[in-house]
Amino acid sequence: MDSTVQIGLVVLIYVTAILLILIAVFLIKLIYTSTILAKNLSKTSEMINQELEPTLVELKETLGSINSIVKNADDGMEKVKGAMDKVLCVPFMIGQKMRGLFSGLKEGLSLGIKLFRK
Repeated sequence: MDSTVQIGLVVLIYVTAILLILIAVFLIKLIYTSTILAKNLSKTSEMINQELEPTLVELKETLGSINSIVKNADDGMEKVKGAMDKVLCVPFMIGQKMRGLFSGLKEGLSLGIKLFRK
């Protein structure tokens, strides 16, 4: 029985050694692949930063142009609004004065008619 136990232990040691070697090989391959991935990610992030900077500058210029166009349009609308207020205000002022004139004429006529009735 000693020899079977001894053979079993030797087989167990060999199988364990082979498994440890396989695990070490896979770990080394994983570390190597992870290193390559990290380098590629670093290069990719550098490229994105280089391409993003000019794009952001152009976007900033475009937004400045759009902002100036909107500001000019807003100023123009304010001018139109002021002009429309002036144009619409004149007929109302004339209407108020005409109402006062007509009410004065009406009172004068009614007083004249009352004067001649007596």
